[in-house]
Amino acid sequence: MSGSPRSEQFDDIYFAVEDGFEETRHVFLAGNRLPERWQGRSTFTIAETGFGTGLNILSAWLAFEQTSAPHQKLQFISVEKYPLSATQIAEYLSVWRPQIGTYLDRMLELYPARVTGWHTLHLSPRVSLLLMFDDANRALPELDATVDAWFLDGHAPAKNPEMWSDIVFEEIGRLSAPDATCATFTASGVAKRGLRAAGFEIEKRRGFGRKRDMIVARRNGKAVASPASARNAAVIGAGLAGTSVAHALKMRGIEVDLYEKAHIAAGASGNPLGLFNPRFSAQRSAESDFYGSAYALALRNFRHLQQDTDIGYHANGSLHLMLDDDKTRRFSSVQEQWEWHDDHLRLVGKGDASTISGVQVEHEALYLPDSGVVSPQKLCQAQSARSTLIAEAGAELREDAQGGWVLNGRSYDAVVIANGAACLELAQTASLPLHTVRGQISFASSRISLQANLCYGGYCSVGRDGLHTLGSTFQPWLTDTALREEDHIRILETLAAAVPSLEGAFHVTGGRAALRTAAKDRIPVGGAVPGAPGLYISTAHGSHGLLSSQIIAELIAAECSGQVLPLPRAARQKISAARFLQKS
Repeated sequence: MSGSPRSEQFDDIYFAVEDGFEETRHVFLAGNRLPERWQGRSTFTIAETGFGTGLNILSAWLAFEQTSAPHQKLQFISVEKYPLSATQIAEYLSVWRPQIGTYLDRMLELYPARVTGWHTLHLSPRVSLLLMFDDANRALPELDATVDAWFLDGHAPAKNPEMWSDIVFEEIGRLSAPDATCATFTASGVAKRGLRAAGFEIEKRRGFGRKRDMIVARRNGKAVASPASARNAAVIGAGLAGTSVAHALKMRGIEVDLYEKAHIAAGASGNPLGLFNPRFSAQRSAESDFYGSAYALALRNFRHLQQDTDIGYHANGSLHLMLDDDKTRRFSSVQEQWEWHDDHLRLVGKGDASTISGVQVEHEALYLPDSGVVSPQKLCQAQSARSTLIAEAGAELREDAQGGWVLNGRSYDAVVIANGAACLELAQTASLPLHTVRGQISFASSRISLQANLCYGGYCSVGRDGLHTLGSTFQPWLTDTALREEDHIRILETLAAAVPSLEGAFHVTGGRAALRTAAKDRIPVGGAVPGAPGLYISTAHGSHGLLSSQIIAELIAAECSGQVLPLPRAARQKISAARFLQKS
């Protein structure tokens, strides 16, 4: 690398290559009196405007590991509208590998797809990073956190005024702890006025190197206690929803009893293969933010689980065919409105679609190269491996006098209801407007060599072990799970209508039918049950459960452990049971 790395958007350097590491320590660590201020704190939270290369979090992480006690935890929150690639970060920070190489490698191992959304990275058992790929003016108002220290590291106010807006400073004021501190490389009037308006006292100090001045700021209140974490939890249901929650809780050191009256992945989660794709909406919205964050999380989780055990994960890409004017308009809008990097989502013509898939395709398509398949059945097994399985339905649930819950005579700090439509059998969630949807899939052999999954209202997967999975029917009026020959025929006809070159190319060898659970608005239900502290729910995942179960599990685990929540406020409200249930 020659010269200091520079932002193309703002024509400004990220740091001086000669001394950027020392500048970070001088401005942001010393400026916030770190590591002194996290001594004796069970959890300490740092927030940053402008992630850039990640040098600041790596410096803070290194200092935390060197100076903190084993029981302490560090939460780091950072916002970045124009994320660099992992390759760029590795190149830009290579000069400081002797100091931060181990930490850099771990961060890059977990670094998310450049997908607009919120991405929680568990850097170590004691250090987490919520990385928000979005505009700070949009992301910070959606955040709920108590921030102990701020690193204001957006590019200079003259070059990037949006990062130093009134909205940003208002949110800094709202989110800051009573004794919060702040540091920034700039001594501009914009920064001074904004921090004063946010309730900080300003002090000008000597800047680093050739910079004459910098700002530090502080509030004069008393520190607030960190929320307590649940010690144990019960999860009712061992399908995708339940095992995802169990896994996320165990990752945070919470003991989990997993209740299942049948066996792991007994219902709709028992399919041997499933495609994972977000649910597409034309405009960016709370729903698209939910699915974008869910998609990026699933990519990370599936990749890392696959390293330890075979969950049938293959990222072979998916083509979403534009079969009519409505899909053409919607998918074209998705590319423009969702603001994903084209490494992860792009429109392709019929010629490129044919080349990518290896078969003749007569339609343009929306292409997700990272999308793929996983085995829901194997995923459930892997996610439940560290939990205690209890072969009970979990039908007797009540609050106890100490503020926890009693399930079938056993006491827990938290209980998660994740048993699909069976949650209607529990008094606490009996009024949810849920229903089941019968879905049948077909297993079929073929001599074709399909190279990418095809989605067209139905779907056709790339072959695995000589078989393709085709599906799925959508039959909310049926409640039986016996295979129907007419459904196999309909599935093949739907494929042939969408991709005529594949007519007659498949021979059905078997199939599976199951009942999925859905809400009346077709949005999952997840998070805290209103009016019932310590009680959570994850259900109604419908046909996108491979994604939605992962992010709702992360949300519930964060709530149970007192961590920063991994979804914007509007997305949490979109999926909350409160949209159906009145608080008592």
